[in-house]
Amino acid sequence: LEAKLKEEYRKEKEKVNTKPLGMVFVTFQNEAMTAIILKDFNACQCQGCKCRQELRTSQFSDSLHVYDWSVSYAPDPQNVRW
Repeated sequence: LEAKLKEEYRKEKEKVNTKPLGMVFVTFQNEAMTAIILKDFNACQCQGCKCRQELRTSQFSDSLHVYDWSVSYAPDPQNVRW
């Protein structure tokens, strides 16, 4: 039974790693840095519409589709179903 459960777990773990959820959690050094990033990113968007201010871009912005991102504070870890 134990071997069967371990094998099922291994297979499920492999599936999970091949199906991205489309989300990421990022940790910053402190709350102030987090607030700056969040403010800068969200200043470029007005309730889904693009504003006059352009988002700062990098060479990876297009491939990462940053214009489609929604940025917010993460929920408390106890409220995330890992």
